[in-house]
Amino acid sequence: MRVHPSHTLVRAAGAGLLALGLSAASTVAAVADPGVSPQHYADALAPGASVTITKTVETPPIPPNPDILFLADTTTSMTASIGNVQANATSIVNQILAAQPTAQFAVADYKDTDDATGYFLLRQQLTADTTAVTNGIGAWTPLSGGGGDAAEDWIGALAQVPGAIDFRDGGSPIVVMFGDSTSHDPSDGHTLASATAALQAAGIRVIAISVPGADGYLWNGLDSAGQASYVTSQTGGTLTNADPDEVSEVILSQLQNLPAEVTHEVACDPGVTVSLSPGSRSVTSGETTTFDETITLAADAPQGQTVSCTVSFKINGAVPGPEFVQTIDIDVLDVTPPEVTVESRTVEATSPAGAVVEYDASAVDNVDGPLTPTCVPPSGSHFPLGSTTVDCQATDAAGNTGHGSGTIEVVDTTPPSVTCAESSNPGGNVPKAGDTRPNPQGQNQDGFYRLDAADVVDTDPEVYLRDTGSGHVWGPFASGQRIKYTEAASGPSHKQLGGSGIVHLTGTGDAELYAADFSGNVSAPVACLVPAPPM
Repeated sequence: MRVHPSHTLVRAAGAGLLALGLSAASTVAAVADPGVSPQHYADALAPGASVTITKTVETPPIPPNPDILFLADTTTSMTASIGNVQANATSIVNQILAAQPTAQFAVADYKDTDDATGYFLLRQQLTADTTAVTNGIGAWTPLSGGGGDAAEDWIGALAQVPGAIDFRDGGSPIVVMFGDSTSHDPSDGHTLASATAALQAAGIRVIAISVPGADGYLWNGLDSAGQASYVTSQTGGTLTNADPDEVSEVILSQLQNLPAEVTHEVACDPGVTVSLSPGSRSVTSGETTTFDETITLAADAPQGQTVSCTVSFKINGAVPGPEFVQTIDIDVLDVTPPEVTVESRTVEATSPAGAVVEYDASAVDNVDGPLTPTCVPPSGSHFPLGSTTVDCQATDAAGNTGHGSGTIEVVDTTPPSVTCAESSNPGGNVPKAGDTRPNPQGQNQDGFYRLDAADVVDTDPEVYLRDTGSGHVWGPFASGQRIKYTEAASGPSHKQLGGSGIVHLTGTGDAELYAADFSGNVSAPVACLVPAPPM
């Protein structure tokens, strides 16, 4: 006796109005081209600075690198649904490849374990050969060989999928199954729970499409026992309904309706980091999502250089293609001024105006290298007596100006030179060299001298005369002062010789001439000798 159970069909929303037709010109694509935008970002930042931009990821309509197993219920009640898929097999495969060119396919079908033809048949192992795939789909034959109830054995078939199909490493394994009846549980020794666990362990998603069976045959609805809901929800797949003439369209729509987890992987040069918030997003494949991407330069980022990052966006753990790889180039601004070094020097004055001084000044920039600084006053200038600050600066190519300073000290440490020269008497006469008065020690017999002093810096050094006998000091005098010096027991004394400008100095011992400049330098004494007083 055949059973005709009632079957309530709930269409997938909009399934009959899919923008995806099955014409050769249609493609499976999102509204925008899948990928990341902007795919390249360039900026210039100072060390320690950061910038946050919005990163938009348009997920692919079908997850990347899909390994798709088409699994059909090939019992007799499925004739119309199988016929729809077989008629559109080439278009289905081509449209999937248009969205994901790396897709590969396998083909299998299931029945009841009591069917004489076997309940699970692998028609085509995973392959990129589209002809082999369509031939495998064409091999589906809707025949029943002995099952006496509505339930089939698709739980057992799903349990065999992880071991039967050679899914690729890095692929996205997906089972697209369609049928009109529940499964025995256990099925060929596999329970719903154990089969689902095997699928989960292999990372296989299940897309289940429930179709109505043909009246006159046993069928009870794919999810009437909640089995399809369980396996699809536990594997991250989908469950929907379709009329027999809609199965091809719904296969395509559900491949675009899978959960897509968008994550990222960052690789950066030293000195720059990239972080995204949130760390991941879960969307439906084909949807657009955004991230806040913050690019941060380290405080010690190499100034004047470009640092780069690569951010690879992954969909369900795989990078779909180069359009999902973002590149970042950040020019690190040169914000460090050159280091300017100025020599400080102490030099001896060479004239009353000071001295001409050469000094060293240099500049080194962290990016531009050695630079020539400009200085005020420049090296080789005439520096006055005392301390003068030299200010130097250098500007690098980035416009950073560095400053440095030094001190040029011009000093006067040279004492005056003095001469006690024989001079004329008030009458303007200089004693003759042939004077016969005894002068055993070279004394000036008349005692007339001119006190001369000269200094490199001081044009008017002060002149002094000291009595070596009493220690008395006369002065200061101006250089060129004329004196008459006499030794006498009555000294020391000081008087003018009329209006001659000659000063008559009397001391108890010989006279010593010395001079002092305004810097405090004192010359060594020079003797002005005269005869000792008579005994």
